[in-house]
Amino acid sequence: MKNTIILYHPAVDFKPFYPCYWAPLSILSVAAPLVAAGFKVLLLDGNLGDCDADRLIVRENLSECICVGVSSMIGGGQLERGLEMSSYVKSLNGEMPIVFGGPLGTVIPEVLFEDATVDYVVRGQGEYPFLELVRILQSGQSMKYIAGVVQRTDSETCKAVICDKEALPSYPWHLLDVEKYVRQDRLLGKRVMSFVSSQGCPHKCGYCSEVSSYGCRWKALTAERTLREVSDLVKQYNLDGIKFYDSNFFVDRNRVIKFAQGLIDGGININWAASAHPKGLQRLAGDFDLLRKSGLKRLLIGAESGSQSSLDYINKGCTTADIMEVAELCVKHGISSTFTFIVGMPGISDDVRATLEMALRMKKLSGSFEISIHFYAPLPGTPLYEEAKRLGYTPPRSLSEWSRYNYYAVQIPWLSKSVEKSVRLFGDFYSDFLYPPAWFVADLNSRPFAKIIYGLLSHLVRLRCKTHFYRAPIEKYWLKMVFGRNMLKRGD
Repeated sequence: MKNTIILYHPAVDFKPFYPCYWAPLSILSVAAPLVAAGFKVLLLDGNLGDCDADRLIVRENLSECICVGVSSMIGGGQLERGLEMSSYVKSLNGEMPIVFGGPLGTVIPEVLFEDATVDYVVRGQGEYPFLELVRILQSGQSMKYIAGVVQRTDSETCKAVICDKEALPSYPWHLLDVEKYVRQDRLLGKRVMSFVSSQGCPHKCGYCSEVSSYGCRWKALTAERTLREVSDLVKQYNLDGIKFYDSNFFVDRNRVIKFAQGLIDGGININWAASAHPKGLQRLAGDFDLLRKSGLKRLLIGAESGSQSSLDYINKGCTTADIMEVAELCVKHGISSTFTFIVGMPGISDDVRATLEMALRMKKLSGSFEISIHFYAPLPGTPLYEEAKRLGYTPPRSLSEWSRYNYYAVQIPWLSKSVEKSVRLFGDFYSDFLYPPAWFVADLNSRPFAKIIYGLLSHLVRLRCKTHFYRAPIEKYWLKMVFGRNMLKRGD
């Protein structure tokens, strides 16, 4: 009886927006119940860059395979590469079942069936739905209803599934060459890895795919299990840093406190980073000393807008005052932070200037803060999606167009090119030039003449920020000429 499953994680176009890729936790998590059930699982990660080796593994093992699973985000080139792999598999064996998972299949699974090679789509978390599908395919029984699984012949689609995270087996790290995913991070350490301890998010932000994928539901490992798994990972691979890629790590205050205290009590000497909604951090305002002592070094905080009317419109669930309070907490406790913003959301006209002004207030608090400004990208199933279409947004009309979707490019017709350019210049350069990070100040202090020129140019930049005039960025050319770079972000 066949007993092998191949799981494929297509390569992502992460540069120049991110400095590196991390372990393919999506397929590693899907593999966990399969391994626990006794199946042989082969993981292929396209980010490793050896397409020929991946195809060789497929050819050598396909005769023993039950099916091939593909996990893909929307954008980043993943979907296109995933479909290329499914076409390759079908060219070797036209009867081999192909199963797709990921955000696109979760919200509009019918689009994936435009490709003749796709047989099944998993909506939401795939760990247990995929395991049940594999068992049926292995047995040769006729297909029955499986929560979270859509097949090509279905006339109706089922709801997306979110699993009880605590009930899932631990990540089967032995399926990966872990050393290929150990990273150096200037704040976290020389040996850092990624980890996910929760799924979903309880907030109802109008732009966010978590709302469409999981319906504002949130499931997490307990603090005790998170601590145990992180501790085991740190000891087994000699790590000094963990980067949590949870959508919102700080939902449950008690869980966070128990985890942080556990790190301290257990003598687990690591630095760690995680993502947060401002409200979650505000609830922990009295616990920042504990968090910092436990090793928390960096936060990714979704601020989204400097306009209160915009925050209300997108149902962010916090105020501009809340966001600034969190920024002040981070400064007080020495926690480096990146604040993310989104401009161009539909039906909002006052958010760009207010957002840039809030970003400047944050940078004035600490030059170490990083400001990351994104452009609104309408995603199917999110609360603002229909409004975006009403205002003139034209979504991809086919699977082919979805496979070429670029979420870093401006998708919306109501944002002018001049505003886009100004926002990019501000976020990528001017906010950092006016309030530079410590490493740049130290470098500048070693160059007396450059420091004088910088002082003169900073007056011009201050005027630019006051008037929101960012054209003809001569300061960038000076920076490139003197320091050999045209941005101040470190990218790590």
